[in-house]
Amino acid sequence: MVKITAAVAVKPKAPLEFRELELADPEGNEILVRTVATGICHTDLLLRDGIFGPPAPVIPGHEGVGIVEAIGADVQGLRVGDHVALSQSSCGFCGDCRRSHPMNCQNYTQYNLTGLRPNGKKALLCDEVGIGSNFVGQSSFATHILATENNAAQLPKDFDLTNAAPLGCGMATGAGTVINAMKPEIGQTIAVFGAGAVGMAAVMAAKVRRCSKIIIIDLNEQRLAMAKTLGATHAINGRDPDVVEQIHALTGGGADFAIDAVGIIPVILNTIKCTRAGGHVVLLGLDALGKDIPIPLDLMVFNRKIQGAILGDQIPQLFIPQLVELNQAGLFPFQKLITKYPFEKINEAVADAEAGRVIKPVIVFN
Repeated sequence: MVKITAAVAVKPKAPLEFRELELADPEGNEILVRTVATGICHTDLLLRDGIFGPPAPVIPGHEGVGIVEAIGADVQGLRVGDHVALSQSSCGFCGDCRRSHPMNCQNYTQYNLTGLRPNGKKALLCDEVGIGSNFVGQSSFATHILATENNAAQLPKDFDLTNAAPLGCGMATGAGTVINAMKPEIGQTIAVFGAGAVGMAAVMAAKVRRCSKIIIIDLNEQRLAMAKTLGATHAINGRDPDVVEQIHALTGGGADFAIDAVGIIPVILNTIKCTRAGGHVVLLGLDALGKDIPIPLDLMVFNRKIQGAILGDQIPQLFIPQLVELNQAGLFPFQKLITKYPFEKINEAVADAEAGRVIKPVIVFN
């Protein structure tokens, strides 16, 4: 048992509340991580607002990084003192996990969304109000995290953990979509709608894959300018009435690939329309659940492909270290997107993120 301080979501749109709690010791393949930093992601706000995940009160956070302080008896690949980045949890034994697609884990809800540990036990002891934990396998808005070996990727000890937090979700989602799901060939073209953390990661990954035209679309001119420093070859303001026509002109008939990282239906439709016949579209944006997309059939019959790609269809233990290597080689400079806040200012960081004042807020713990 370890005493922790956690930022708890108590009701929609309300500030997170700090609580002193007690966290259980790790069992089985669980690991206890002292949190060094955590990113704030849009999905955490969906949890806060009761749109996604276990009900309040609950501890958000799913981009945690830190140092392993204790391990369960069944942990095989990690040791006390290891530096880790945490991603979505998975069981490791279902068909999709064994086919090397743990982000499709058939036991996803059990391992990520019940508010309990995968073994069904409470993570928080002496908790009379029933605060939910283990959101996306971690609940990283706390000074310690009880995760599992399955959702932990080991990091080099000389890599700055305060920069590493976005690797578990935002960077893996954007970059993994390009590298793992799309696999563009040298010289192909891509359009990315949304210059947030996910869209920026996609831009950097498209540069790594040597796409010839990397087109970013957003409403924020400062973000468009930053995207061009990260690899975008062209930038279009989303307010332009002819966004699709501009992309067709730049690519000679439509982009080979397109990503929606916004989640608004008109933007989703533009993402599809901007591609050529045979184009490949991946939908990543999610601002609410239960939406229907009115896709004209004549857009689909010409061999277009539309898919989702949760967390970049990655294997965390393999892909997160690859992103670290790309970063260390100067090819994936995602730290340029980060604005850091101390833990006690987490509500200020949330407000700045919602207002669009920062791209990727990262909370740093003492």
